[in-house]
Amino acid sequence: MSIHDIVSDLVQKYGTDDPFELCRYLGVRVRITPLGSLKGLYTYIDNEPVILISSRLKRSARIVVCAHELGHHVLHSDIAENAILRDFSFFIMRDKTEYEANVFLADLLLSDEDLDELFKDGCTIDEASANLCLPSDIIRVKMEDMHRRGFSIPMPDHSVDIF
Repeated sequence: MSIHDIVSDLVQKYGTDDPFELCRYLGVRVRITPLGSLKGLYTYIDNEPVILISSRLKRSARIVVCAHELGHHVLHSDIAENAILRDFSFFIMRDKTEYEANVFLADLLLSDEDLDELFKDGCTIDEASANLCLPSDIIRVKMEDMHRRGFSIPMPDHSVDIF
């Protein structure tokens, strides 16, 4: 099953694409707390899945971090039971688990239809990013995923490294 299918199934089952709501439904505790330079991390505490999000982040960034860390829970919980998956970055995606969590967050926060429509209207990546209030690297990840799934969408001006 593809990441896109997993996200679609979750959204349909729970009737929301809000990562905080999905965490609640899936039994993942979310805590906003000081984390120093980290934006977020996913781990297990007392055998329970927990997402920690930096209290320094604004609400919009907290949503993005929560979606990413939720991706780790859904896709990589077996890894996290043995190690902390810490600090996500759009810019360092050489690690397969980080890339997959970013594909998860892009699929959760950005519909195929919305992005497809923007590009059919002639938007650039930066314009789509501003219009959707999401970082351009999320737009690039989503574009690459849509392209792989057969959408007639332009490839990003520079590819996001997986490894």
